[in-house]
Amino acid sequence: MVKVKTLALALSAVFMGTAVHAAPSTNKEVTDLQSEVAQLKQLVQQLSNQQQQQAVQLQQRAVVPVAPVAAPTVASSKPGWITLADGQTQLKVYGSVRADATYDFEGGTSDTTDIYNRTEKVPLNSANATKNNLNVSAAASRIGLDVMRPTQYGDLNAKLEADFLGSGYTNGNGSFRVRHAYVSLDRWLVGQTTSVFVNNETSPEVVDARGVMGSGTQRNVQVRYTQPLTANQKLLVAVESGDVENNKTAGGSRLPALTARYDISTADKKGTLQVHGLVHENRVSTNDSNDEEKMGWGAGIGGKYSFTPADTLFANYYYVKGDNKYMLYTDPAYATSVNSDGSYNIYESEYSAALLGYAHKWNNQWRSNLAAGGLWYKDDNSYAKASTTANKSLYNVILNTFYTPVKNVDVGAEYTYGQRKTFTEQKGDYSRLNLMARYNF
Repeated sequence: MVKVKTLALALSAVFMGTAVHAAPSTNKEVTDLQSEVAQLKQLVQQLSNQQQQQAVQLQQRAVVPVAPVAAPTVASSKPGWITLADGQTQLKVYGSVRADATYDFEGGTSDTTDIYNRTEKVPLNSANATKNNLNVSAAASRIGLDVMRPTQYGDLNAKLEADFLGSGYTNGNGSFRVRHAYVSLDRWLVGQTTSVFVNNETSPEVVDARGVMGSGTQRNVQVRYTQPLTANQKLLVAVESGDVENNKTAGGSRLPALTARYDISTADKKGTLQVHGLVHENRVSTNDSNDEEKMGWGAGIGGKYSFTPADTLFANYYYVKGDNKYMLYTDPAYATSVNSDGSYNIYESEYSAALLGYAHKWNNQWRSNLAAGGLWYKDDNSYAKASTTANKSLYNVILNTFYTPVKNVDVGAEYTYGQRKTFTEQKGDYSRLNLMARYNF
């Protein structure tokens, strides 16, 4: 590129040199010559300015602005979780492969394919029932999926978990049964999961997949709200599916059940206390002209405390009227009678349920549990008079041990002795050995 400014200086010097050496004869000629040189300098300066402006414009056009690249949002990393392509949604697959073997020395249920403890249904001793029944099953195996994605309102969580016990809880049934299916966001939960009225936290570990007497594992469809009160206290309130039966003597409740729970734990997390409440409707109806309704209710308290890292004590107590859905090993919630006009009467059951358990961890591989649980029905009300063949009382004593040879593998052995007594004072004894092998993933 020609340097315009340099060229102008060179021309100026030539003209000035010519003017000096030519020695014009008159002052007018000198003045005219100086004027022309000045104009030429001005013109050269303008051309130089224009050239600089064009160079800047060309440089600006040549530079293509690059949009800043946003750093990818990295989802929180948790062991065992898979992050999807959006960088936000995470999945976790979990479950257990499990095999059970039960041997009933006495008190085998009428359905000998049932691998669950059925103390409330064991044959009465007077029936001279068959003894020494063996059952095996893998139907208690489970598969589950957890989903988590952060939102502006907090983490959005979902859970879907099922086993293969089906609706009959029988050995080898193999049909799919939904255990948990819910979505939670912030303090809200919608879907099916363990009821607020019961819990698994204040009961010892048992081999039997059903659970221990004096506790509950009921899972209902619900809308739940959790309100933290302090760092160690919270309140849970839920509306849950109630009595949805629909047959001749059960028209289905009109309202959902209302449940509540207050949780408090010690600052060192060694102790937990829970207070439970339940209200729901029992309804018997064949048509709108003869329906009958009564309120069922329940209250309970449960807790656990770890005296040492290896020793924990558990205790539960419930009092329930007009319900058999939430607590394990219960009889019908009510009895009915028919009046001369075709209408029905409801006689609600009343019972207490209690549990006392102790857990000890021997070392990193061995742990054991001892538990005693029972139910006692009120025997001087209309329900007892109308349900003479129903259970008046039940109890279980359980002793077990678990062995973990490698991580996520458990082998368990459990002995259970139990008894039920009817309102007519007939007894049925129960004696079972339960063996279990399980791989958790």
